[in-house]
Amino acid sequence: MRICFVVADVKGQQATFSGVYLALAAHRRGHEVRFVSVDDLSFLDDNNILGITTRVRAGDYADTTAYARALASDEAVVEQDTLGSFDVVFLRYNPIRESEGRPGAPLIDFGWRLRLGGTLVINDPEGMRRAGSRMYLSDFPADVRTRTLVSRSKTRLKAFLKELDGPAVLKPLAPRGGEHVFYLRRRQVSNLNQMIAAVTKEGYALAQEYLPDAEQGEKRLLLLNAEPLRIGERVAIYRRRAVLADNGTRAGGSVRGKCEFGPVEARICDILRPRLLADGLTFVAVDIVGDRILELNVFTPGGLHAIAELYGVDASDVVLADLERRVRLRAAYRTTFDPEAADVV
Repeated sequence: MRICFVVADVKGQQATFSGVYLALAAHRRGHEVRFVSVDDLSFLDDNNILGITTRVRAGDYADTTAYARALASDEAVVEQDTLGSFDVVFLRYNPIRESEGRPGAPLIDFGWRLRLGGTLVINDPEGMRRAGSRMYLSDFPADVRTRTLVSRSKTRLKAFLKELDGPAVLKPLAPRGGEHVFYLRRRQVSNLNQMIAAVTKEGYALAQEYLPDAEQGEKRLLLLNAEPLRIGERVAIYRRRAVLADNGTRAGGSVRGKCEFGPVEARICDILRPRLLADGLTFVAVDIVGDRILELNVFTPGGLHAIAELYGVDASDVVLADLERRVRLRAAYRTTFDPEAADVV
């Protein structure tokens, strides 16, 4: 199997990135693995997409640290390739999270054309386009999401926060690198105008009720084909608690810990499943607070390193085994039949 990971910057890949975990697992399973930076993609008028790809040299790599180091080294093999020649193209780049002043690459459009050409693209580009907005959660039942307002009106935002009569979070609707995320106390007035101005400077704001259960941190759950990612009896889920600064903004980093997958999380999966399957969102991370969905990550779902560190299991092998199955079925049915509709192992 030939697999290509499209990332923001090949040389910026780190040992903790889930893409590196997946790539090392694929390498160990004997697959040809390449990486390409979005800035090294070109779309030709014959509908081909070319990329300057990078791969590590053949050999054994003890861990993701060694693999990431080899990928960024001068010894890595750099070649031009056509992305349509790969069995799987894994999109692991979020164009709406680029830093201020740097436009995002048209990766979703590239991915869409690859999919039309018959390449298995993870995740589905059109599904990523829809789910990329924080408004995507509004399509799910109200009892599994937080009360939310999307607006750019200072008056409307203040009225909503007053109506909540409780703590809230204020953040941009379209997330970007270095975004402003503020925690607001109940009926907070001090610095409120400045916070709203900072968030709405570049677009719409999302005001969201703050759930008391967030004090214990949120649960990060990885989904594969809209089902909980399981490694044997272990579900790929863990708890993380963000570190906040004195002014209520995120100070960076988080504290991670073990947690269990229970009936609440199972119900959320049941609710998410039909929509995620319909949108072709194969590998997804969902953040859960209490019994509510806080956020979905369909661009760069992470957490494989946390699962490995907390539980001593490698979830990336499960993801690769599923990709092998899907590629095998696509070949058997010559893409004229939806492999996911066939109960074949």
